Amino acid sequence: MDGFDLAFYQQAIWNTSQGRFLQVSATDFSGSLLGTDVILIYALMAPFYLVAPSPMTLLVVETVVVALGAIPVYFLARERIGSAWAGLSLGLVYLLLPVVENGNLYELRERPMAGSFLLWAFWFWYRRKLAWFIIFAALALCCRPENGFVLVMLGVYGWLADRQARRKGKPQDRVMERRFIWTPIILGIAWFGAALLVIRAATTGGSFALGSTFAGGSPVSALFTPFVDPVKGFQQLFPNGDILLGKLLYIPLLLLPLAFLPLWRPLPLLMALPPVGLNLLAAQNRSIQWDALDYHYQPSVIPWLLVATIFALAAFKENPPGLFKSLGNRLIPALCAVLVGLVIIINLWVNIAPPDAAYWPRVSNGWGRILRAKEDGRWASGKALLSQVPDDAPLAISNTWAPYVKTRQGLWLWLKRPLYSLHPDQDARYIFADVRDPKSEEAIMVNEVLATGKWRKQDEAAGYVLLVRTSGS
Repeated sequence: MDGFDLAFYQQAIWNTSQGRFLQVSATDFSGSLLGTDVILIYALMAPFYLVAPSPMTLLVVETVVVALGAIPVYFLARERIGSAWAGLSLGLVYLLLPVVENGNLYELRERPMAGSFLLWAFWFWYRRKLAWFIIFAALALCCRPENGFVLVMLGVYGWLADRQARRKGKPQDRVMERRFIWTPIILGIAWFGAALLVIRAATTGGSFALGSTFAGGSPVSALFTPFVDPVKGFQQLFPNGDILLGKLLYIPLLLLPLAFLPLWRPLPLLMALPPVGLNLLAAQNRSIQWDALDYHYQPSVIPWLLVATIFALAAFKENPPGLFKSLGNRLIPALCAVLVGLVIIINLWVNIAPPDAAYWPRVSNGWGRILRAKEDGRWASGKALLSQVPDDAPLAISNTWAPYVKTRQGLWLWLKRPLYSLHPDQDARYIFADVRDPKSEEAIMVNEVLATGKWRKQDEAAGYVLLVRTSGS
């Protein structure tokens, strides 16, 4: 619970619970969360927050949603492979995947919940339960509008699976009904179009707030420059050797915890193409997007890796490759045991390795970080300073402290960031900053605002400073 993003989303949820739908204060370009991204799932979390108004409530809700994704994995594996043991094993693999755990532990995020909703949506789609599919597909869309592309690819997958089933003479109940092909396609296109062209445009004046996160400064540049100008496009996508290596390792590291089994039945990986493509198109300062073991950018990829793994195991059971035929009925339990063992080893590896390790992997989240965490000795001093700030006073605050203050209508990150604000002092009444390092951005900004004469120091302690706006300014 250590970043401004959590406080930002909490403010949107709190405002919604008070009748101000997804209202936020921290961004220059919009007073609505919808101006940053069309993420309606946070509005659906408002009733939980109203019952227990705490950031911990939101983190618990996210964790429960993510954990429930193991259930459709179990159902699908049990049905396709014909083994409850396989279902339990694959469900456990999902829960132990480092990127699932670490994405969930990284502040409050909507993408990990989207992964769970997509798993449920696929299960009901697979079982031909259209109404339930629409419900969970809609929840996935409420998490991220780009999941519309995932649903479009699900429709394409359905069409290809239908052709395959007909060509192989499968029983009629295994042949895809047209509504299960067109419904995800229509849902995906309609919602992505509405989110991008209507909702976001209406709340940001038509600008694309997250454009700078793409290589070349915009999604259009990232997507089309490699075709129009291959040299420039390559330089945009791979500006140095480290980024080239990171992006080359991205897909192998996604497949590694599942022993590369998804490649045996790759058709479900069609649904992973949109999120994988978006991650690879990210700008050079967005390396967390192609981090296959950490952060929160892979949950829309993981469901399809698991589905492909389940289908591969089912194929092995039906027609074992030559090397495995001698194992007979022991093959599937053995492979499931290998998968569980492999994911446990990788999980332990990434969590035990220190974050500043000179060797791969380097992860910043996970249970290992929690176990190593120590309370900053300056904590009490910071809390004492913040106790001087009225609960409803407009406040610009240091990044890691934002989740620990009472939610209010005026809250800004005390750093200049295009995705937030370039002038966080403009409407604030108080500023709380960490100035322990006099060369830090926070300290430099404090000196700048003090030089204007509009602010004065109210108090300072242990490297923290509290500023208050002077009367009349």
